Amino acid sequence: MIEYFILTIIGIFIGLLVGMFGIGGGLIIVPTITYILIYFHDYSFNQALIIAIATSLTSIVLSGLVSSISHHFNKNIDWDIFKKFIFGIFVGASLIGFYLPQLPIDFIRLVFILYVFFAAYKILFFIKASKKKLPIHFNYSNLIGLCFASLSGLIGIGGGTLFVPYLTSRGISIKLSIGIASCLGLFIGLFSSITILFSWSLTSTINQASMLGLIYIPAIIFLTLPSLVFVKLSADWLHKISDKNIRRGFACLLIFIGFMMTLKN
Repeated sequence: MIEYFILTIIGIFIGLLVGMFGIGGGLIIVPTITYILIYFHDYSFNQALIIAIATSLTSIVLSGLVSSISHHFNKNIDWDIFKKFIFGIFVGASLIGFYLPQLPIDFIRLVFILYVFFAAYKILFFIKASKKKLPIHFNYSNLIGLCFASLSGLIGIGGGTLFVPYLTSRGISIKLSIGIASCLGLFIGLFSSITILFSWSLTSTINQASMLGLIYIPAIIFLTLPSLVFVKLSADWLHKISDKNIRRGFACLLIFIGFMMTLKN
């Protein structure tokens, strides 16, 4: 019961983050599930981490769908911009499941830590970024989508911490950037989780009633489902908050994530 209580409380918190900041919550979901599987179910760290990533990506599909619908009705998604990234996201998110075990996790973790601190600084202090619109080219956008989707799938996140700073740097408003990032995260989670479910050989070594392939079902029930209610509420709150406060909040979130990553074992 303690496990389910922990999952529910964290799920509520993640729901707030998803709706307001366009992130999938993976940076919180992955370590939570990893250590729950280790301490409550005696999984090895390697198995727990793989299951946590796969479960996080599946969770992002559900939360991203609710968030995207809310942002669409609040007119926070520019579908023309979204279309310029989707092919690259399909390629990057689909391939990462096959190459994940071979990539240097520590190196990518270090790059990501440095990136989120830089993005926080840029969002917090580079106020004019949202006032000067720059063109978003189809080919370059797909390359960006491929890179961001690969990194996101690697560590089980929705990519909001990558896409929101990039989109705002191109002159897109913070609200539109968050809405677009939410929808892009949905497809990163979808393509990555499908690939992982069908490609990882670890599936054959796990045979428990609480598992569906590499997906930990209790986490979907007690973490993801409670978060969906708060995704809808926080996405609606975004529509009522000033751009300046959203910018400050998102920058603080990035700083928090950066410090959390430095403490993650």
